[in-house]
Amino acid sequence: MTEQAPTGNQLVTDKLFAAIARKKFKLASILIEGGVKINAKLSSGITPIMAVCDSIVDEDQRHKKKKLLLCLLDNGAKINAVDKSRRSALHYACICGDTSIIQLLKSRGAKSNIRDLNEQYPEFYLDCENLTSPRRRSFSLTRRDSIASMMNIPTAYRTWDSREFLDSILE
Repeated sequence: MTEQAPTGNQLVTDKLFAAIARKKFKLASILIEGGVKINAKLSSGITPIMAVCDSIVDEDQRHKKKKLLLCLLDNGAKINAVDKSRRSALHYACICGDTSIIQLLKSRGAKSNIRDLNEQYPEFYLDCENLTSPRRRSFSLTRRDSIASMMNIPTAYRTWDSREFLDSILE
């Protein structure tokens, strides 16, 4: 069985995910403004808006991340789309712990009543470092690897934030 060559649209979409992973938010904005499919999904169901909400940034990049999120939303990104784990962008923002992003998503219509495969609402993941209830302690969550650690992602996308993945899609 031969592997089908990616189309031009797929290459641009891959570059969007790569730009987000590399935190090249201005490049990602240019791709979005240029008409890339902003609701494209990886095989895991991850969309660009989820990837942005999941990205960990320092204080200097926080404004750029927020600007990119607004760019996605202004260009029609589906704010309540869910991946194969039934997590939305709001789930990933809560996992990441960035309250300004959470507030932005909610102000733009993100639903906080969507349950993931663990039957958890987004806010469940907000303060996972202060796990006090026995119910919360029963869940294991790696804050940094929220997307990359999902086991239903094929190998190529399991390391979507890694150098090998980026090199493979940017060749």
